[in-house]
Amino acid sequence: MKRSLNALTALRGLILLFLLACMLIFSRKEADAKEKSELPYLIKVNRACNTVTIYEKDEKGKYTVPVKAMVCSVGTGTRTLTGSFSTKEKYRWKLLNGNVWGQYATRIVGGILFHSVYYYGNCDPSTLATKEYNKLGTAASQGCIRLTVADAKWIYDNCPIGTQVIIYDDKNNPGPLGKPEPITLPLNVRWDPTDPNEKNPYKNKMPKITGAKNITVNYGEKVDLKSGVKAVSSLGADITAKLQIEGDIDYKTPGKYKITYTVTDNLNREAKKTITVTIKGKPKDAASESIAASVIPVIRGVTDRVVNKDIDRELVLAGIEASYNGKAVDSKNIEVQINESGENEYRIIYRLSCDGKTVTEQARFYLDKQAPQINGVSDLYLEKGEIPSEGVLLESISVSDNFSDKEKIRLRVTLVENEDGKMLAVYEAMDEAGNIAVKEASILY
Repeated sequence: MKRSLNALTALRGLILLFLLACMLIFSRKEADAKEKSELPYLIKVNRACNTVTIYEKDEKGKYTVPVKAMVCSVGTGTRTLTGSFSTKEKYRWKLLNGNVWGQYATRIVGGILFHSVYYYGNCDPSTLATKEYNKLGTAASQGCIRLTVADAKWIYDNCPIGTQVIIYDDKNNPGPLGKPEPITLPLNVRWDPTDPNEKNPYKNKMPKITGAKNITVNYGEKVDLKSGVKAVSSLGADITAKLQIEGDIDYKTPGKYKITYTVTDNLNREAKKTITVTIKGKPKDAASESIAASVIPVIRGVTDRVVNKDIDRELVLAGIEASYNGKAVDSKNIEVQINESGENEYRIIYRLSCDGKTVTEQARFYLDKQAPQINGVSDLYLEKGEIPSEGVLLESISVSDNFSDKEKIRLRVTLVENEDGKMLAVYEAMDEAGNIAVKEASILY
């Protein structure tokens, strides 16, 4: 009888423990469910299209509202697992396979993480694997999901531990927001331009439009608005083909017309420049103009110039011709006034008088003894044995000058071998005054 009571007591104890365990499990599941219901986002990765789509909740609390799309690189083959997972850990910088580093890493499952395209230097954002960056949008990793720094940081900052990640395949539909256009970098750019790091040289760079100037044309004459106009991206790449022109011109109606040039690069950064095209009035009768021209003095060749020599009479008369009544006039008969109108700026007045008739012409001369600036030169990292083309060497290079317009600066690059047998890219820029600047960059393998 005593044994039966002991057994009954023990059984009651086991039942009580079982009920307590069930309550704890139910409580834990309820807490997990509540915790998950409070997570702001769901992440879906389309492995077949290399896209990531972020969803937030609808009015019913379901993750059905797409809010952000990202381009990525998943693992080659089937290295990136499909399935439903919850994020586990986060790392500001994470050591990856191959002794390389990734920024803003978030672990998904096992060794699969979201992270930036990798870097060769230990926590050094200036050592980006540029060729791997240019593979974004294609399968390229060992299983992790590579992103731009901006996208990896967005997940790191906005998606708490426990966020659900669904990895699936759908070749026909990248996602409800489509597939963002990947960013292509020149090979000598070693920073991710989306990185918010204050030291990032591309953080605040904008595309530029050069060569767009006010134009004056004669009545009835047409002008090519794209002639001499160029555009470069925030990274220095030529994007002239993307230039858009807005505005209309009636070449047979004298007046002033506004023309706006716009260009947007692959960082979605925009540049605009507006010029004025002036249509001059209808010309006088050609015969009467010809007669008038034959009986007054004429000075030809007067034009604004940038020079690197001290400005004197001999210099300002170089290339100038004069005539009267159809006959050449010796340039010694031209009166010249050289007036300093600003720092290194001179107004030149030419005056020629013949038989009591006088003609006056003016030009501005700029004294420029300063060499142009060559921007964007940096060491170039290539695969062993690879010889870069001139286009690659000049991809992110730009020039600037205190006087000369960019299109008037001659830029060239040559490959040379130094005494140590190392390859160098030598950049040479010459402005219209003849000043020369030289910069070198190493070709590294």
